[in-house]
Amino acid sequence: MTKQTKTTQKSAETKPADSAPKTTKKALVEQLLKSDKGATIEEIAKKTSWQHHTVRGHLSILKKAGAEIISERVDGARYYRITEKVA
Repeated sequence: MTKQTKTTQKSAETKPADSAPKTTKKALVEQLLKSDKGATIEEIAKKTSWQHHTVRGHLSILKKAGAEIISERVDGARYYRITEKVA
């Protein structure tokens, strides 16, 4: 065997065959917002490692894309959630 074939075999062996698809942060935010109670800015920031202004910016982008986002104050905390649109 040549040196190249050994390296090719080694790299093919270490690569996992069935790797699970990675969940994006944007998908995680939508999942949190679609839950029954919704999520606070702080909860979203903690789960995504985003800063608070980034979370608010992403909520704005979702609104501009047509998502209906409800903002409610519950026990002194503001919760945001996506509601399903009825056509």
